[in-house]
Amino acid sequence: MSKNEIGNKERIISLLRSRLENSSETESTYDDKITDQQLGVLLGELQVFQLELEMQNDELSASYQVIEKERSRFAGFFNLAPVGYFILDHMGMVEEANQTGADLLSISKSDISKERFQSFVAPEMWELFYSFLHKMQTNNDKQSCEIKLSFHEKDLFTRMEGIGIMNSFTGRLQYYITVIDISESRAAQQKLIDTSQRLEMTLNASGTGTWTLEWGSNKVFLDEFSNSLLELDPGEFDGSIQAFINLIHPDDQHQVRQTLINAIHNSKKADVEFRVHTKDGRIKTISAKGQEVRNGVANNNYFAGIIMDITEKKRLALEAQRLHSEQQKLILSATFKAQEKERYNISTALHDSVCQLLYGIRLNLQNTQHTYHLKDEFSNINQLLDQAIRETRELSYELTPSVLRDFGFTSGVKEMAQRLSTPGFQVKTSLTSSADLLDQDIQLYVFRMIQELINNCIKHAEATEAEIIVSTENDWVRLVVSDNGQGFQEDVDRSLASGSGIRGIKNRIFLLNGYMNVDTSNRGTRITIDFKIDLQLLGSAYN
Repeated sequence: MSKNEIGNKERIISLLRSRLENSSETESTYDDKITDQQLGVLLGELQVFQLELEMQNDELSASYQVIEKERSRFAGFFNLAPVGYFILDHMGMVEEANQTGADLLSISKSDISKERFQSFVAPEMWELFYSFLHKMQTNNDKQSCEIKLSFHEKDLFTRMEGIGIMNSFTGRLQYYITVIDISESRAAQQKLIDTSQRLEMTLNASGTGTWTLEWGSNKVFLDEFSNSLLELDPGEFDGSIQAFINLIHPDDQHQVRQTLINAIHNSKKADVEFRVHTKDGRIKTISAKGQEVRNGVANNNYFAGIIMDITEKKRLALEAQRLHSEQQKLILSATFKAQEKERYNISTALHDSVCQLLYGIRLNLQNTQHTYHLKDEFSNINQLLDQAIRETRELSYELTPSVLRDFGFTSGVKEMAQRLSTPGFQVKTSLTSSADLLDQDIQLYVFRMIQELINNCIKHAEATEAEIIVSTENDWVRLVVSDNGQGFQEDVDRSLASGSGIRGIKNRIFLLNGYMNVDTSNRGTRITIDFKIDLQLLGSAYN
């Protein structure tokens, strides 16, 4: 119905009322003033007004039915809602609650009415609950809090949200509150917290921190233990990947960057060791391990892992490696020492016994030859004896180079070069005089390596010329043996691994903490050996 129609009806009612009042006051004295025509008009107007009232009543009845239908429908929604709804008066008394709310409090809807909601709140939470109500009194915004309910020896953790609304009929404040049971999520959250705390204590006890890396946002997160492990002050690290890279030793930054890039694009796992400088100038060795974590969002995966200080572990590993190396050196030194001692014994036996016997046989044969004037008969025997004496002396020299012991390193090497040179194979030498000042053990090791390398030239290289260079400079010794032969006929590594002589050279280089480089081609081979002379070998090979 429009506002104009309502206004017309109000005017008609006012007119009728005034006429009736006027007619009742003057009925006894002015009956002749009301005519039948006027009365008919008045009755017509009353009939029209009655008809309009009936129409209005029908409209109101239809509107009421629609409203009742909507109220019933929304009442069903209200009662079946998954959260509890409560309407409290200004004193905190329950005026209305839905079925979910009543079930939440284990009470019927009829019994909950006019109950103080406080009676369901755990006593230790009363202050928080009244603070929640007070905020709704003074603030028109929605308020929320977590409150524990306690009833029938049962505890329930809930999340409440509410707002205060002024009732337009009573003029009093009402609290409209929703209550959600979060007991399960709270228990799960507490379990997660307990698990996280246990994990954190375990990681801390094992000296391990955690890190995450979000490549898309260029962010790195380090937990508190990781910050202390890297000795970072608050605010010193801005959380960017570049800032994390800058914490790393400059020599290791490229390796870490490449490892992260490879993990992100290929392996999906990261395992890297790097060094960092401490504030007191020390160097720590850090190990970081992690893998990709998928969170279900496209292009938003991240890496998570652990970080630990392995400086001591690394030191112990290096110490174990050093001890193992020293043990190997002891074994090799003892082996070479035993070899040299045995060689010396055999050389002495050959020189002092076998050679002397051969000399004696030759003298006796010569006496017999002169006595009986026999010349041709003993010529072959004399040649064979000379050859046996020469080869025995050669073997004795090979076993123990007496010139090396008696006249020094350079003389021994030159004598060897001269002895091994032939018209078809010449051995040149270039030796620094300071080589004679080397420790006797070092001299013997270098001499044996030269001896083996020259023998290889003679046996395998088909060379016509070889050169031996020994130089010393800045506490370093360099040995170079080169030839103009055909070079290695197979892979260098395979050749070096197959020869027993080469293995002996490698073992001596290992004892000297040295390095060997091989350069070979069809125009010849050049072998260079470098080692530092500020070392003490284990025992003397001559003892």
